[in-house]
Amino acid sequence: MFLTLFTAALAAATVPTTPAGVPMTPLEATNQSPAPLTPGQLDEFRLATTSGARLTVGVNVGTAGPYRFLVDTGADRSAVTRELAARLSLPASGAANMHSLTGLTTVQTASVKGLHIEGRALPEIEAPLLEAASVGADGILGTDVLRSSLVRFDFRRKTLSIFSPQQRRKLLDQPDTIVVTGQRRDGRLIITQAQLDGQRLTVVLDTGSEISIGNAALHDALAQRRRLSSDEPITLISVTGAALPATHTIVRRLELGGLTLTGLGIAFADAHTFKALQLDDRPALLLGMDALRAFDSVTIDLPAKKLRFAIKPETIQAAFDGMQWERNWF
Repeated sequence: MFLTLFTAALAAATVPTTPAGVPMTPLEATNQSPAPLTPGQLDEFRLATTSGARLTVGVNVGTAGPYRFLVDTGADRSAVTRELAARLSLPASGAANMHSLTGLTTVQTASVKGLHIEGRALPEIEAPLLEAASVGADGILGTDVLRSSLVRFDFRRKTLSIFSPQQRRKLLDQPDTIVVTGQRRDGRLIITQAQLDGQRLTVVLDTGSEISIGNAALHDALAQRRRLSSDEPITLISVTGAALPATHTIVRRLELGGLTLTGLGIAFADAHTFKALQLDDRPALLLGMDALRAFDSVTIDLPAKKLRFAIKPETIQAAFDGMQWERNWF
């Protein structure tokens, strides 16, 4: 079996805020039976954040939990930690090859049934087993279980919403929204109409990474244009626990359609993720939580191949550490 899982985290943010395998608080365990999404229904779930500002949601396994799972749009397969698998006595299901930030690794897998979020049933998965110290949570929810046509991350209200197709018109009518059209690849939306300090590049949304990561091709292209400030050495840690050297710098302008972000920090690294996504030979960027949390909300609309960024100026002005945004009018 072949699985791919893409996520990255700074070393300083890989320690869980609570011991892995311990139900998260203030959510309480529930014995409710999971219910499928019905036409016209909107499911809205509470989000929390890790110490590194990544998003987590409370996930039950049968009647146990809820447990803290990262919501990772950069992962096409969900995963659980070894500690949680042992706690719940999850049955082993073999081994799989997994792509991570640092390379291709063979990992053991477990069969996970009865996943649900506040009564919303999720598909059965064959989950890679990862170390809790590297994940920083009890598991990872990837795009394999977030199959709804529209998924919205509301950072202001701290909720994850899943829209049925019947609710698309309600979403489209929302004000203060910038729509960016992308391409669909392996369950992800990839933005190709983007520029970073005048350099064209490809952008992939990655809510599983607390920092935005650029590849070597992007670094070299910016260096040739003399667009790089001084680089600060840092270390990235993959979900397998392996370390990857990187450099961190501040860039001037990232343009995504009608939206411009200024003062964004980027870690440049020779990450295996780009090779697995077939993006290692061209300038590319994984847009992490350091950028996404500047918005009120981000909506991923896979069938329409669109991203929707909801913006309110009073929210953005106090978003974080000097980063700013501009709306481009055409």
